Amino acid sequence: MIQDLAKTHESMYKTAPSALFFAPGRVNLIGEHTDYSGGFVFPAALDLGIYGAFSFREDAQKRIYSASFADLGVVTLDPALEKKASLGFANYVQAVLWSLKEEGYALPKGFDITLMSTLPDGAGLSSSAALEMLIGYMMNDVFALKLELTTLVRLAKKAENEYMGVASGIMDQFAVGFGKEDHGIFLNTQTLTFEHVPLHFENHTLILTNTNKKRALVDSAYNERFASVKDAGQGLAFALGQTPQDVWEAHKVNLSPRTALRGDHVVSENARTLAAVEALKAQDYLTFGALLVASHASLKEAFEVSCEELDYLVEEHLALGALGARMTGAGFGGTMIALYAGDAPDFTELKARYQARFGFACAIYEASIASGVTRLR
Repeated sequence: MIQDLAKTHESMYKTAPSALFFAPGRVNLIGEHTDYSGGFVFPAALDLGIYGAFSFREDAQKRIYSASFADLGVVTLDPALEKKASLGFANYVQAVLWSLKEEGYALPKGFDITLMSTLPDGAGLSSSAALEMLIGYMMNDVFALKLELTTLVRLAKKAENEYMGVASGIMDQFAVGFGKEDHGIFLNTQTLTFEHVPLHFENHTLILTNTNKKRALVDSAYNERFASVKDAGQGLAFALGQTPQDVWEAHKVNLSPRTALRGDHVVSENARTLAAVEALKAQDYLTFGALLVASHASLKEAFEVSCEELDYLVEEHLALGALGARMTGAGFGGTMIALYAGDAPDFTELKARYQARFGFACAIYEASIASGVTRLR
């Protein structure tokens, strides 16, 4: 991949890259839709991600090419950083530059960037956060801005929320930034304190299955869920994501049934996350698996962000002997995870049944837990 990236960059811009970077995608093991209510989450960075090559220009022009969107060719960024539909993926690049500019960090020199990805777009594995963190980390490095990683995470989240219009929490960008090989990140999203927890999966296999059902968060019901969670937490002395169950039960009687359901998920999911981390520390995979199943049920029934394809895959993996399975990410499509004891079974028949039922293929791959965003050379 690195050699192809460098060759593509030189082919597109007639100059060799001066630096190469990588930002991983992320999988959230448990703690879904709790990060924007001050709860706990437990994501991990993946070895799948986005690679970037960089070189300076003599003028102020800023250009970017992505092999994943080759039909767009080399995209020239808008000097005013105005968001435009015609720019496609490059709006996320502009979002980060805008976020840096808002903080007073000007980028006076022009540059050329080439992107190549092993991360499926729209699969719920945080391709947008990976791109945001890649660009932010790259700019920080090549322009010597001397920003701390936590600041880059915050600015990437600002780009997603305020420029792109997605009302998301901080988990995705944080996981991309602070990932550690073979470790999950136990993150308190209210305080941003975290712990790297070893994932002893040597005798277990973590499987990702992409539904290949695309969804765009800006156009989905994601923002409605964000608003419902905010409404559910109004008047509480605690952040909703860390509200004790008994306090929540007394509070929710004054809420609409739908808002109460959204809050039910957040409060119970936070408790499951705490229990899941303790289970993994004790290498109690049966308990961890059961918590994954309970998480999916809550996401399906209370938070209502699952879909037929995700539910089908969860049921299929459990039928094949998975210790636990659930959707991961924002939902409405995307990816689910399943944990197997020992090696995973053959998935040929599952793939065929899925294709026959939905009319398109799913993609199944084994997950490897990797480190966060970095400069390669």
